Amino acid sequence: MLAKQIPAGASSKGGVGLNDTKMDSILGSGAAGAVEMGWGESRDLQVIESHGTLESEERGVGERAVKRGMKALGTLGSGNHFLELQVVDRVVDPIAASAYGLREGQITAMIHTGSRGLGHQVCSEHVAAIESKYNRSGDDWVASEWGYRLKDRQLAAAPIFSREGEAYLDAMRAAGNYAFANRSALTQRLRGVLREHLGPDGDLEVVYDVSHNIAKVEDHVVHGKTCKCCVHRKGATRALGGDHPELASRFSSVGQPVLVPGDMGTASWVLAGPTKGGNDAFASSCHGAGRQLSRTAARKSVDATELMNRLEQQGVHVRAKTPNVLSEEAPEAYKDVDDVVRLTDRAGLARPVARLRPLAVIKG
Repeated sequence: MLAKQIPAGASSKGGVGLNDTKMDSILGSGAAGAVEMGWGESRDLQVIESHGTLESEERGVGERAVKRGMKALGTLGSGNHFLELQVVDRVVDPIAASAYGLREGQITAMIHTGSRGLGHQVCSEHVAAIESKYNRSGDDWVASEWGYRLKDRQLAAAPIFSREGEAYLDAMRAAGNYAFANRSALTQRLRGVLREHLGPDGDLEVVYDVSHNIAKVEDHVVHGKTCKCCVHRKGATRALGGDHPELASRFSSVGQPVLVPGDMGTASWVLAGPTKGGNDAFASSCHGAGRQLSRTAARKSVDATELMNRLEQQGVHVRAKTPNVLSEEAPEAYKDVDDVVRLTDRAGLARPVARLRPLAVIKG
């Protein structure tokens, strides 16, 4: 039943249709816009990064990106995106777990998805515009306007206060708003299924919604001085201290929840940022176990049918649109999440709170 209500896969089939007015609201106000349309609940906004809205003034999202986004809201996507039902099988920080509303034996859900094709299109178009500023000069690529010299054009970058840099950051925030709204819509679809089958017992509370692969302008201390920095967390996520003014009061003594997906055959974790202050990585932590096999290598070495049978024997029910995706996302394609969390803790980036074991997985 759940798989039927959660659209997954590379297409936007099953998504919420948006007209121009609703699309502009989503790009400008994110999860708050979704709540206004009935695709979320206002109580959720307090436990979403930046309260679910990133400031985007121009919303320089191209026509093609907008078109891709108008049909995809409330869809999971493909690749490593997933919706997973889990059980809390171990709590290692009872104080933080209590603040987060987690307890041993509890059933939870974890959703990993983002801005879908809209975000991909935004990135492609703005990177192309920035790359056009670079010209070949011997073995290098040079943007004379900015005084940048690079060995590889694919490393093309623009100053954040240039016209191109500001346009990209603004469009990226609009795409981030779409991602917040998309996860809000998926959460509401999950709520609908649970309420239909479990009644009042099927209600759920959002622990936290946090981004990865996003750049944000923040205040940090560098070489003993406070400065405004543009922190781009690629393959990373935020891990704010409990005294940060953006966090809800329930997190003030324990730090921000940090979500670390592992793999669909082992576990995922909820970590916590520092109780106060920041860490040595610009208030950042890992956002997942990380791959140890490329997608190509995983497809070559993992039989999807055998994997499906193995997971079912472990008590993990899987629904995947394509066999290739299942092979790419096999447990053996990822690092041991328990090791990753142990090292994250040892490095002082975030501390473990609760381990979540998978029960059912929806993949694209």
